[in-house]
Amino acid sequence: MHAKSKTILGDPSTRSPPTGSPEKVNILLVDDKPAELLAHESILAGLGENLVRATSGREALECLLRQDFAVILLDVNMPEMDGFETAELIRGRPRFEKTPIIFITGYNTTDLDRLKGYGLGAVDYLFLPVIPQMLKTKVSFFVEMTRQTQLIKRQSESLARHNQVQATQLHVIQELNRQCREANKELEAFCYTVSHDLRAPLRSIAAFSQLLAQDYQPKLNTEGTRLLRVIQGETQRLGRLVDEVLRFSRLGRKHLRKSFLDMTDLADSAFQELMTTHTGRKPELDLKPLPTARADEALMRQVFVHLLSNAIKFTKHGEVARIEIGTQSHFGQNIYYVKDNGVGFGAKYANKLFGVFQRLHSQDEFEGTGVGLAVVQRIINRHGGRIWAESKVNQGATFYFTVPNDKQDR
Repeated sequence: MHAKSKTILGDPSTRSPPTGSPEKVNILLVDDKPAELLAHESILAGLGENLVRATSGREALECLLRQDFAVILLDVNMPEMDGFETAELIRGRPRFEKTPIIFITGYNTTDLDRLKGYGLGAVDYLFLPVIPQMLKTKVSFFVEMTRQTQLIKRQSESLARHNQVQATQLHVIQELNRQCREANKELEAFCYTVSHDLRAPLRSIAAFSQLLAQDYQPKLNTEGTRLLRVIQGETQRLGRLVDEVLRFSRLGRKHLRKSFLDMTDLADSAFQELMTTHTGRKPELDLKPLPTARADEALMRQVFVHLLSNAIKFTKHGEVARIEIGTQSHFGQNIYYVKDNGVGFGAKYANKLFGVFQRLHSQDEFEGTGVGLAVVQRIINRHGGRIWAESKVNQGATFYFTVPNDKQDR
């Protein structure tokens, strides 16, 4: 009977490594002479790896069924099945066709024997008595190679899992984007339909209230006249609101016609346009030179018109109304801003500003539809930029926006 294969358990170096230390690898020692096995074990014990012994070729093959090895030290001269036969059977299994085999022999071998060994996949020959440092150095080389191979394999598996997770996440994001685009299309169509259908009854209400004012004004008492004016005013306000909603819904379908714009001239033009219909006190404008931007001119004009309209509106109750238009540079990116010294708003409301129909003040205090800033945000988003606001109550407000100078229309 052959002695069973044995892992050297008594050596401290073969115990489980502490957490975080490299995983030990296995080294197979095959020799029918216990004294030789013991000598090889004592030389290699300092490596701190798992040393597994086998006293025959058959035992070695049984060990290979149970675990992998970084290197095999194989005695050439063994009874029943010599090292050459054992190596041939090992190499016959695809799993071990690349496992390094170092032949150890105590007899002089011919060149023909060595060629046979190399032909069977041996990587080296050592002769008894072995030189301890030589044995240790050669085995250490293959141990390190195995450890690096295992590391690369683990990293590859980890990368594959990571890539799979990313691919899954990308698929989810793409599906959510698709659903979002579909929802936006449906919302735009709904807004357009509702707004368009509201126009006809609004026109009728406006026309009949005008006829009522022309033909029956003398017959109405003071309260009746007041109520009629309320109807006319609310009809006009609702008409403006419908126009804003229509404009908002069309933004998603409008193709951007980008060109390099003189933002200074565009901001000044928008302000002068607003002043032609402005009936109150004219605000002081401090327009600083602005860098050019690549954008859709009509839409960017809307941005300035809406932001300046807000600034004009919310400064009308102050002693002096001041508006400043300027720019800042942050990491090479141009940030445009429109600043006023008006009533401002609390910081907690900053995220509500850009929602459709969101208003921070009553209609009696400041007129408006609650759609303008939503339009501005959509225009900036379509240009690939972003918009935000900073303010304190009674200390004015500043609206910032960016317009990337990209070269591809969105």
